[in-house]
Amino acid sequence: MTLYDATIPPLKRLTDAVPRLLACLDDPAQLNARLAPDSFNAAEHFCVALGYVVRTVMPLMGDDVPDLPFDTDPGAVLALAHDMRFLLDEIPASAFDRAEERQITHTAGETTLTQSARDFALLYALPNAQFHLALGYASLRHAGARVGKGDLDGFHVYDPRTSFVSDSPMN
Repeated sequence: MTLYDATIPPLKRLTDAVPRLLACLDDPAQLNARLAPDSFNAAEHFCVALGYVVRTVMPLMGDDVPDLPFDTDPGAVLALAHDMRFLLDEIPASAFDRAEERQITHTAGETTLTQSARDFALLYALPNAQFHLALGYASLRHAGARVGKGDLDGFHVYDPRTSFVSDSPMN
C-alpha cells in the first residue's frame, strides 16, 4: 500500500466526520466542552485534528506546512473541514511519488522528531489526527450532545434508544 492510499482516505473520512458531528449539536456552546479543566475543548480538538491534514500531507509531498487559522467558532470549524476536504480531493496520487524516500522532521509537543515518512504518517500523524477527533467527539458527548459512534465513523447505525449501560432499561 502506498502512503497516498494509507493516508488520503482516512484523512478524507476525518474531514467528513467533523461536519457530521457539528450537525448533531443542540447548542453551539457544546463545542466549548472539555473533558478536563486543562484540556482542549471540543472545537479546539477538531481544529487540531483538521490541522493534521496539512501536517500529514504536506511533508509527505515535500512541501512546507502552512499556518492554519485556529478559529473555534462553529462556522469556522465547519469551513476548515470543508477546506481540508477540498485540499485532499485536489491531491493526485503522483504527488506522493517520492514520499517513501523522505525523512520528516517535525515537532511533537515540546520535542523534535525525525522519522521515516512511513513511520511519520502511520505511527505519528494519523494516530494523532484520530486522537484529537475522538477527544472532540468525547467532549461533545460529555456536554450532552446527541452524537453517536455512527456520527464519528460514518459506518455504525444504532437505534436511538440503544444503550450500552448494563443497568439501563434499554438493555
